[in-house]
Amino acid sequence: MQKLLSHDKIESNWSMFNKLCRRLCDDNLNIMIDSLGERIIMCPASTRLDQYSSHPGGLVSHSIDVAGTMRKINDSHDLGLQVSSILKVGLLHDIGKIGDLENDLYITQDSEWHRDKLGQMYKYNEDLQRMSSSHRTLFLLQSFNIGLTSDEWIAIQLAQGSHFEENRFYVGHEPSLAIALQHAKAIVIHRKI
Repeated sequence: MQKLLSHDKIESNWSMFNKLCRRLCDDNLNIMIDSLGERIIMCPASTRLDQYSSHPGGLVSHSIDVAGTMRKINDSHDLGLQVSSILKVGLLHDIGKIGDLENDLYITQDSEWHRDKLGQMYKYNEDLQRMSSSHRTLFLLQSFNIGLTSDEWIAIQLAQGSHFEENRFYVGHEPSLAIALQHAKAIVIHRKI
């Protein structure tokens, strides 16, 4: 069973996430962080206990770990990736999991059976427009006019994996940033479950 983050850990993770985002010196990103901050802070990274970071603060914790692992991959394999791209993609690749501009994607599971039998702590908000996590992330970023390079856009698009039909086009032609993100996510998730 996953361990819940303490209030202090959620607070220190948010402080680190916020500090790293502000290092990117992007006024539009700062506006998004200020506007959606409380929702980002408390967002889980997944819905079920057998998945990763399915607790309040899970998204921020997961994103920090992914960005840090991307930096290690970049350094150990001499990929030559820009730190700003690593931070932007690593920290924001799953930001769509918060939902849309006003409503949360993950809401507390109200079924005791689903919580007890399936470990499903959250459920999807059925009132939101159906959209993949990558597409929702790209939608939120464009809603705040946060610019992405083509490699950053492709990395976020491929963040959920090349096995999805819409991502097969890129197989064998992924930029190094996308490969670093996918491998970092796999390593972080493997450590957490």
